[in-house]
Amino acid sequence: MLTRNRTPSKYVYYGLHLYFSGLSLRKASERLSQMYKRNHVSIWNWIQKYRPQKLSQLEEEF
Repeated sequence: MLTRNRTPSKYVYYGLHLYFSGLSLRKASERLSQMYKRNHVSIWNWIQKYRPQKLSQLEEEF
């Protein structure tokens, strides 16, 4: 089954980038809302969906 992404991937990437750069969820959503209207819960859901598990797997190898 295919899932539908309501937000274009470039905005998801930018929202995640803002959050992982050190902004809070609300501040990241404020910046993102200047281009594409999304709230802080959307960014939280993206974090849960696109959890950066590969980074922790790479650290274990070294």
